[in-house]
Amino acid sequence: MRLKGSQVFWYAIIASLGFILMFTLVYPLITQTIVPWWNEILGIGGEGPGPGEPGYVFSGNLKVNLNTYDLYDDATQDPNDAVDIKILHADKKTVFGTATTLDGTDSISGQVFESDNGILYLVVDHDTGTTEYYLDEKTANANGYLTSVSPEDIDDDGVLEHVWKLDVSNLSPLQGGETQKEITLNLYCMVADVTGLDWTAVINPSDSGLSGSSYVDLTAEGYMSGVTEGTGFKVVRVELTLPNSGNESYVEDGKVKNVWVSIGNDKWTVLTWQPGQDRFLVWEATDVTQEVYGKTYFYEKNAGTTWLTYNVHIQGANFASGAVWNPTLKITVINPAGTISTVTESITFTDT
Repeated sequence: MRLKGSQVFWYAIIASLGFILMFTLVYPLITQTIVPWWNEILGIGGEGPGPGEPGYVFSGNLKVNLNTYDLYDDATQDPNDAVDIKILHADKKTVFGTATTLDGTDSISGQVFESDNGILYLVVDHDTGTTEYYLDEKTANANGYLTSVSPEDIDDDGVLEHVWKLDVSNLSPLQGGETQKEITLNLYCMVADVTGLDWTAVINPSDSGLSGSSYVDLTAEGYMSGVTEGTGFKVVRVELTLPNSGNESYVEDGKVKNVWVSIGNDKWTVLTWQPGQDRFLVWEATDVTQEVYGKTYFYEKNAGTTWLTYNVHIQGANFASGAVWNPTLKITVINPAGTISTVTESITFTDT
């Protein structure tokens, strides 16, 4: 029987559809289910993807060596004032392991679960006797396995812990004879020195132009004293309070404008005026009660006694003859355990 042209066409269409159906449904079933099952019975293959291949994620036993170094000279630092240093699984609840000796060179061992998907979390907590700040960014930048920093209150005690995301997804699988993989993390800390801090004034400016009608630029200068070389502190707030009565006023008549403040390498040119507190809020941390948000100031080796300077700049005019403007530079310092204190400096701008 000879087929008509139209019949040949439709038979070809049906055959093509059948071919497509086989390769979209039947072929995957054979290659992804039946063949692996049969190979397992015969003991053929069975290895999953390796590091760098799609679908590979490490799981298994892992030892994490922890070295703590002083920012000052890279000497091994004894972190004996931390409550604990621990590693959590991906759920941030289940404990992978906890450091116990805390002698500067410690280790934590545990098992990376398949459900972790290669992600763990390194957590550092402090107690009230803490004498070192742990440095989040410095630590993260020194370790390829630490991919991000996100302070969190892991233990719900109202205090944020230092938390680093630890990515071990690309570790090679355990080889014959290996019982665990091993990596090393280098933690960095800065010894705190928050007692005896004091501003030392160098210039309290004066200018006869302050009583003129044209604004003149003046800058008060000074530096921080009372800090030991190789140590430092964290600041959570910088403010410039208004003068007491008897000084030239600021808000009402605009005798002072274009105020900016700098401390070390930080400079703030946009200040927030808070009339209810009679101050300029120069800078404030996300949460002034949490040391993890503090701005770090470190007395580096050979930096000299004037290692940390301040500048308070104004433009002033229309002062009364011989009048002064006397604001106060105030910083709020927080120690590693979260206790805050303040350091103030009365600054005088005088018309001569």
